[in-house]
Amino acid sequence: MSENWKVIINPKAGNCKGVEEWPAIKEQLMRIGLNISFSFTEHMYHAIELTESAIRNGYRKFIAVGGDGTLHEVVNGLFRQNEVPTTDFTIASIPIGTGNDWGRLYNFPRDYSAAAEIIAAGKTKMQDIAKVDVLKDGKPATRYMVNIGGMAFDAYTCYLFSKMKEKRMSGRSLYVKGLLQGFTKYKSRFFKIKIDGEPFFEGKVFSTAFGIGKYSGGGMIQTPEAIPDDGILEVTVIKKIPKAKVLLNLTKLFKGTIFSIPEVIHTKAKTVDIESTPSSYVEVDGEDVGESALHIEMIPVALNVIVP
Repeated sequence: MSENWKVIINPKAGNCKGVEEWPAIKEQLMRIGLNISFSFTEHMYHAIELTESAIRNGYRKFIAVGGDGTLHEVVNGLFRQNEVPTTDFTIASIPIGTGNDWGRLYNFPRDYSAAAEIIAAGKTKMQDIAKVDVLKDGKPATRYMVNIGGMAFDAYTCYLFSKMKEKRMSGRSLYVKGLLQGFTKYKSRFFKIKIDGEPFFEGKVFSTAFGIGKYSGGGMIQTPEAIPDDGILEVTVIKKIPKAKVLLNLTKLFKGTIFSIPEVIHTKAKTVDIESTPSSYVEVDGEDVGESALHIEMIPVALNVIVP
């Protein structure tokens, strides 16, 4: 059973591409000779449950078919259990979501045939994971991060996304609407940030990001120096900044030159602690996961990932 692959598909990913494109994806996986079992998610966090169940049934290799949120849930299923070392698992992704920022990190193709060939080749690398502790409904909660997270503006925007998803809204227009609402309504908050236990910054913050990977929000580069297997988190803080200046520097966010903006500071970290007044939403891998206070701790080279 350990050589079988468990495929977990989000049918709503990419504006329902998951359910529409699965026959073509399945055909490619069968063509390369994979022995697969597959399941469709039916609700939020279902991919976590499906992953945990598959582990109990002996599966050690997983393919996430969906967006960054689907991959995030599968990874959390792998890390919430304690029976099997996470280094025993291998995970691959067939990105069909709206953002696909983790796939962008490794230049994973959107073509199903090419993606299947990469999985068949079986090249892997060990990637870092981060353990993220937050408050959810006033109670301590833990999530595991495979790519990038944030607080302040981008987390507030993700919170708005989640509310829209609850109303069954989908598609790229969701992101545009959420960004516009977030940009209009968000007000900078006072942050106290510690890096590896030492004070790093205190003051008003427009946004902050902490990355294992570089990309978020469909191609934005908030942590351009992040390396996914160095055991270090890249932390970027955008201090309070006029919103007009944010718009004027928007191209730098997509070109990876965000550090040239005077209001931006950055550092490297193994642990991060952030307190916010008032409290701030926290997003991990594009998912709204709770509120501050925040504690992040790196788990170096903790998971095998299939790469081109």
